[in-house]
Amino acid sequence: MRSFLIPFAALAAGICVAPAFADDAMPWLEDTALLRQTQSDVTAEGLKSVEAHAGALEKALAGAPHSIELARAAGFVLTDGSADTLLALMTAATSKAHNGSVQAIADPYPLIGLYLGSYYDEIGRKEDGLRALDAGLAISALSSTRPMLIIERGAALNGLHRSADALADYEDGLKISGVDNQFRAAMMRGRGFALTEMNRLDEAEAAYRDSLKADPGNASAENELRYIAKLRGGGARVEGTYKTMKAKVDASGQVQGTPVETPSQAPPAQEPAKP
Repeated sequence: MRSFLIPFAALAAGICVAPAFADDAMPWLEDTALLRQTQSDVTAEGLKSVEAHAGALEKALAGAPHSIELARAAGFVLTDGSADTLLALMTAATSKAHNGSVQAIADPYPLIGLYLGSYYDEIGRKEDGLRALDAGLAISALSSTRPMLIIERGAALNGLHRSADALADYEDGLKISGVDNQFRAAMMRGRGFALTEMNRLDEAEAAYRDSLKADPGNASAENELRYIAKLRGGGARVEGTYKTMKAKVDASGQVQGTPVETPSQAPPAQEPAKP
């Protein structure tokens, strides 16, 4: 098994990180600070360090719709990525409810949903993971974090043996335009995993081979292809797990996720120790 790195920007280029002032009417500032502290702890101690922040992250995520409305009323739009920013600014500029200038600032809530959902998946609370990931996905259809949310959600569904639902998630994710090759490859592998569990081996093999075009030499995909060949030869099925995100922040301030995919031919007892 090999882990690989999927980078994604926490803050889109050109978006103001936060206003230079704060008060009790701006909860998104406190939530952004919470996200940064969570990122820092995960970088230093791993995904399980989210536990110390889980209650506060839950509160922030639950309050996201209200925070977004407060921001809009104050002349800010919370955005996650360039496409989201463009649409939000255009919408705000044409809104009769707003007069004056509008400032785009980074939206912390999709990433909060990702960290919280990934943490719950990591500790086996898949249903809670789905809830948090769904909250992150509900914030914006154009969020730059959306592909990673979909990858993690599909992994949670695969972990719950809801293969058909996982397959639908990955196929929806693959329809998103402009997705980085490593995101696409991860979605294809998730799709292949679900298809293998559904015994649709020809389609699963095609999914893994397509993933290798986007991410050549990926050991997880190659192992899964060997497993499919064993199944065709009469080999026994082995229950596997499918995990994705290990998040950290690099020196430039970008959030990075390290998906760890455990191929289905490797039983849990053979899983290597997690970093």
